[in-house]
Amino acid sequence: MRVLKSILVPAALAALLAACGGSERVEDYVPTKLVAFGDELSVINSDGSKHGVNALKTNSTELDCATYPVWPQAVASGYGLVFPQCNSSGVLTTSAEMKAVAGAKVADVVAAVQAYQGTTGFTRSTLVTLMAGQNDILAAYADWKSGALTSAQATAQVAAAGKTLGTLVNTITASGNGGRVLYATPPDIGYSPFAASEVASAGSEDRRTMLRDLTAAFVEAMRLAVTNDGAHAALITADQLTVSMATNTNLSAYSLTNNTEAACTVTPLTSCTVATLVSGAASSGTTYLWADAKVPGPNWQARVGSAALSRARNNPF
Repeated sequence: MRVLKSILVPAALAALLAACGGSERVEDYVPTKLVAFGDELSVINSDGSKHGVNALKTNSTELDCATYPVWPQAVASGYGLVFPQCNSSGVLTTSAEMKAVAGAKVADVVAAVQAYQGTTGFTRSTLVTLMAGQNDILAAYADWKSGALTSAQATAQVAAAGKTLGTLVNTITASGNGGRVLYATPPDIGYSPFAASEVASAGSEDRRTMLRDLTAAFVEAMRLAVTNDGAHAALITADQLTVSMATNTNLSAYSLTNNTEAACTVTPLTSCTVATLVSGAASSGTTYLWADAKVPGPNWQARVGSAALSRARNNPF
């Protein structure tokens, strides 16, 4: 997997992204299969496109799906596992499954996991990646903004979704009798270009604050629900990564040139490539934190993937 060395997670950042816990490893954990569940932040489509900046092959308009991997793809590559959606040579044995769906909420992810359990099931050698919640947060925010929900109701709604997702992690691991899970928190949408536009529209910080509060409520409830001793599941705090990347005034620390604006100029996001970026992105998908107003780009994805792979390799799975 081609991931730029300049954006791989350094030791200090890996510590920020990773949850603590677990005893020392007795033997290396080597999964024979990876299954990715979640929303658009984990998706590789059948044509190899992703919901972010897509790379192109040299002097071509053809997608290069191996470059700028989504985070489950980076984890899979670390174990020599391949998604069929990005197996352009057609000669590699695919041993990773894409069950993430764009637009999915927590309830959709639960249904997808239950369906998989009913047909295939999880074993110790199955590594599961899981990230969801952003669409639940945005839905609750929209209802709060319209007046359909009070702030307390919206917060309770996302907290319930977070608890459900955390409980789902426990279901997959089955106290060590099921799969091993890398579960990541969603990005903090309160630091996105979308949040900035909401502030500009309202003329106050209330909307940005609400987005941050909803993200925090979801993440807290999810984390509290997981039985996390490091042996069966490992947490990647992608929300904290978002905050760090979005607020650090030293952009070069993350190999960024912009952490406030979107890089892509076209919709849908799956059609965004290095050839359709704003001039400031300079034909590189990694210099902007955000691909569009709500979705982080390849730089963020690479860091989440690197941290997740580190957790899988170092936790006593």
